[in-house]
Amino acid sequence: MSELRRNPFTGAWTLYAGNRQHRPYEFQWTHPQYKGDTICPFCPGEEKRTTKPVYQNGPDGAWDIRVFPNMYPAMNQEYENVEREAFYEQMVAPGFHEVLIDTPKHTQTIDTFSKEHLQDVLEILQQRYHHIRKQPNIAYVQIFKNCGAQAGMSIQHSHWQLIGLPLVPERIRKMTIAGIQNNECQYCKLLAYEKQHQRRVVAENKEFLAIAPYASRFPYEVWIFPQLHQCAFESLDAKQREGLADLLHILLPQIAHIRGDTSYNICLMDGGKGQDFHWHLQILPRIGGFAGFECATECYINTTLPEEAAEQYQNWIRKYKKG
Repeated sequence: MSELRRNPFTGAWTLYAGNRQHRPYEFQWTHPQYKGDTICPFCPGEEKRTTKPVYQNGPDGAWDIRVFPNMYPAMNQEYENVEREAFYEQMVAPGFHEVLIDTPKHTQTIDTFSKEHLQDVLEILQQRYHHIRKQPNIAYVQIFKNCGAQAGMSIQHSHWQLIGLPLVPERIRKMTIAGIQNNECQYCKLLAYEKQHQRRVVAENKEFLAIAPYASRFPYEVWIFPQLHQCAFESLDAKQREGLADLLHILLPQIAHIRGDTSYNICLMDGGKGQDFHWHLQILPRIGGFAGFECATECYINTTLPEEAAEQYQNWIRKYKKG
């Protein structure tokens, strides 16, 4: 059973999930290097080491994509009473936590996937997102992928996670309020501005626009938006999946090697159920780390201006396309 507690001064929620401390961790704590001495539960042939799959596109030992409930979930459907304290706000946290394995190859990374396989992964992510989002006690679904130990990856085998929450996190709530004002989408205005000025555009195609955000928290941070207003990730059609896969296929090899082997997070930013929003992906390279200033203030020190990052991405992409 998980519990949510709200900070009375910031409004932010903290999710407590004690069973997460028992999950396997395949990297050295002192140095973010793979141990290499464990049996991987995410590999074909080791299916009995996970929970029963909710999706698998082939028999055991011969699949490309596999989805199952997390064995050490941050959220599940267990209901227990939580201790109530009058001064504070808390709630029991029933929800969902699934794992999507996006390749059967243990050491393959997403930056080496074909465009076709990326499209397949996006389609299954959509299907699981839709299934979780339609559940009656779910208000928000977070999809994310941790690439590398410094991005929070605990098992080396490439995978995504989907978490369904009974509330909308405070940051998402604020982004929704700021993003939709007087029935006008401020994200659409942002895209129009960036396309007009071209100072922070990283790459684009007919379906999607990638930018280095004006006030980025991380060096070389990238946001990828649908060109047309779209409220939810589940609304992607086949043509859009192709467009998004095309941009990811170009960008991820650059991000993965910004400085050697770079850890990074891919985060789906979506609105709460039934809320208007302009969904997008945020890709967050983990160059450096948070220190006392960031932890105390939530004001981030970034060593690379987004204009410089966008220019560097454009140079890398030109070289990449030339082969």
